[in-house]
This record gives sequence, C-alpha cells and structure tokens, in this order.
Amino acid sequence: MVWPKEALVIAPVADLRASADNTSELVDQLHWGEVVRLLGTRESWRYVQADDHYFGWVRSSLLNAMERGPRPWGEARVVAVPLAPVFEGMDSETSVIGHVPAGTRLIQQRELPEPWEPVDISGASGSPEPLRGYLSRDDTAVIRELPQRPPTADDLLATAEAFVGVPYLWGGTTALGMDCSGFVQQVYRLNGVRLDRDADQQAMEGRPVDEALAGDLLFFGAERITHVAISTGGEGYLHAPQTGAVVERSTFARRAPRLVRRYLTDPA
Repeated sequence: MVWPKEALVIAPVADLRASADNTSELVDQLHWGEVVRLLGTRESWRYVQADDHYFGWVRSSLLNAMERGPRPWGEARVVAVPLAPVFEGMDSETSVIGHVPAGTRLIQQRELPEPWEPVDISGASGSPEPLRGYLSRDDTAVIRELPQRPPTADDLLATAEAFVGVPYLWGGTTALGMDCSGFVQQVYRLNGVRLDRDADQQAMEGRPVDEALAGDLLFFGAERITHVAISTGGEGYLHAPQTGAVVERSTFARRAPRLVRRYLTDPA
C-alpha cells in the first residue's frame, strides 16, 4: 500500500493534458480549489487524477502540495492487511465479532493501551445496536508513515498477490469475497488510484495501449466488456475468474484480452 500525496488547484482553471506538453490534447479542466492526487512527475509537469477519475498532466505551477497532519490525539491509521479481525475484548483470545477490510481509515474515539484501536461494529453478532470491539494495531499502519509517493507496477502486483486465494463473490470488494472488477478496483484504491466499479466503466478510464505491462488492466469479452484482470507482464495476469473459483494467476493461453488500458505513467 502506498499513499500518494495530494495537491490543491490554485489556478482559476487548470488544463489537464494527455501528455506533458502544452500542445497535447486537452482531456479535462480542473477548477480552483479542487484536490488532485499526484501520480507522477516529469520536469515542470505533474501527472494527476482528479475527483472525476480523469488522468492527465497539469503544470506544477498551478498546484499547491498538501500535507496531512496527525489527529489531535495521535496518528491517523488505516487497515493494512487484507482483512482485520475485530475482537470482543482487548485480547486476541476473545471472540471475533466482525472484520474490517484493507484501506479502511480508523476513527479513533479515545486513546487505548497499545496495541488496540476501538471500533464500533453495527449488526455484529446479531445485535440491533452497534457493539464496541477492538482491532489490533498490528493490523494497521500510520498513514503518514506509508510511502508518500506515486504507485508503481510493483506496488500494484504486491497488493494483488495479497488477495490470491480470496473466493469469488459477485458484487464483492473485500477479502471475504471479490468479483473481477471489485478485485482490480481495490488493488488500485489501496495504492491511491480511484477506478469506477464495473469492468466496462474501468475500460473507459486511463488510456489504451497496444502491449500490456505489469499493472495494466486487461479487458475481456466477445461483443462487450465482461471481465477484467491485472497484467503481471507478458502473457500473465491475476484475476477473480468466476463463481466457485478464487483470485488466481492465469495466462493468455486460457483467455486472451481484447483491450488493454494503462492508468499509471508510461515507463521512462
């Protein structure tokens, strides 16, 4: 997991270009006060993603980098394992009353002795009222201590590998179960990149490329996009294939893509 820095747009209107060149295609415009994620750098340009999920290049002089500060009572934390158990008491020997998925930011209500974080779980154990539970701090990371940089293909693959073996679940987006687009959406989200939920929507984001590199998304389907996977480079990929299966590695020998899209910057 990495945590790309964010920047504030400080120009009334800032052009978002397809490449780091004033003459390249205008793909979108950013407005004063918008917050963008910094995903790459090239001389006086920054590769960013805007709130509307568009990717592009903007002049660095039109942005102001933002810093994240700590909470008044401690450091803001995020769940850093695929699925963190929530215990009934401040003891891992007590009952598990729920699970919190990777990437969840914790809302700390009060300080507790190390190594626990309090969480309120709604509907846990059949209770109509939220139950107070405890999450081990070993399953979390301090946000400001995560790598504060743009994600790389290696980051994406390391995150994806952590979900290998997770069962397929139509509509699922966590380590309890995932479908194909939920899997790739979460891998990118945990590395600071937002993608839409469904495969056919994801196929409209980023930009088309002819040859897949590690971290690119591969799209499949005969007449329309019905499936998506994460390229591991060459003819390999990781995906959540179908009901009854699990997130697994595969190759073009079993299924070849019809479309490749890239969301990170091109290799230098």
